[in-house]
Amino acid sequence: MKTLDIQLLGAPRALAAAPLRPDTSPHTGRALRRFALELHVPDERHEELEAELHAAATPEGPHLPGSQGNWRVLDGWSTVSTGHRREIRIYRIQVEEVEVLDPSAVEIDGLPLRPRGYREHVEAGTLTVTLVADVRDEDDAQRLEESLAHPDAFHDVVRRGISDTPLRMRFGRCVWQRAQDGTRRHHLELIAGKGGQEAGHRARDLAGQPLLARTAERTMATSRALADLLQELHARGVLDEPRLRAIEAAATPRPPTREETRELTRTDRLSDYWR
Repeated sequence: MKTLDIQLLGAPRALAAAPLRPDTSPHTGRALRRFALELHVPDERHEELEAELHAAATPEGPHLPGSQGNWRVLDGWSTVSTGHRREIRIYRIQVEEVEVLDPSAVEIDGLPLRPRGYREHVEAGTLTVTLVADVRDEDDAQRLEESLAHPDAFHDVVRRGISDTPLRMRFGRCVWQRAQDGTRRHHLELIAGKGGQEAGHRARDLAGQPLLARTAERTMATSRALADLLQELHARGVLDEPRLRAIEAAATPRPPTREETRELTRTDRLSDYWR
């Protein structure tokens, strides 16, 4: 038995804690400490406590702060209506330490990105990384665009400060926003795993298809035709018959180029995707 200092009901509490078998982190592979606790709470404050426990049991928290880090409440906690004193409620809960996932850099095939925002989650055994990062260097921007041009390809990804072991990951949903200084701010999703583990993500990727793909083809074709028309009118001042036919040909639906496809992922509010 040991003592854990945990903040509960607005005050620090020194709680007797029984060690449990550690769990292995799906993020770092290290052993996560677990403890069993017994809480004695006045009946008039049980609703306040249960609200804290329910919040601390969610992935996002807020978790229970303590002198040795934060703690997540595990599912399955129980309550006894009364103890020896009828005005006291007894809760039996289990807690697990919360890892701090704050990488100094995320390297994609050796390209280092410095996250402005970062989070990870694991669903059905598949790790997904979401980060927001600015890319200012032109060479780095080009390398990233080359990688994004192949959404089905897998890349070596290292999360510096979390694990130095590379993971094989592919890109999921990726959008970008032009910052005030002209640089691109990217919201990138990276998904680990292969084959059957990706079935759920693949189904989501197909949402709205093929309508969205056909719309993109027609939109880009119209944009190119209008650009050609304006350029010709500016250069000649008169639109002759051969060029008219050429512009009409340019308006024929076609698959968008890589640059046009990336333009469709630009957003004016990157914050809408960071929730």
